[in-house]
Amino acid sequence: MNEKAILEMERCVLRNTRAASRMMTRNFSRRLGRFEITTEQFSLIASLAGAEHDSVSALADYLAIERSTLSRNLSLLEKKGVVQKRAADKGNGVIYSLTAKGQALFEEMVPHWQAAQDAILDVVSREELDAALNVLKRVAKL
Repeated sequence: MNEKAILEMERCVLRNTRAASRMMTRNFSRRLGRFEITTEQFSLIASLAGAEHDSVSALADYLAIERSTLSRNLSLLEKKGVVQKRAADKGNGVIYSLTAKGQALFEEMVPHWQAAQDAILDVVSREELDAALNVLKRVAKL
């Protein structure tokens, strides 16, 4: 392999974002693991705490995950009593929301999530983090 290709691999967007994602997952998992909730489930709970989504498909799109992955996590959270479902106002879809237990769990997890967020600021500045998040949000729309 030539030297230029090797140098370009160091700039590989896929490799670098996956490496950063794995490190972020570990960072957040260390702080949220005590709640027996995965980081993906935390993101789901936080999304439900912040707004109602009019369908499972809309929620999957918002979270940028496969609908089957979302459905599996919703089912697990429903068994734990964290989320509940109701029939959609139109059609045959369902809408999920947090239960009182889910809302309390979310509120209990927030300080631990905040600690994970703050740990990132030990490595990068607020400006760098905001710039990176803006780039990631734009790329996520591809």
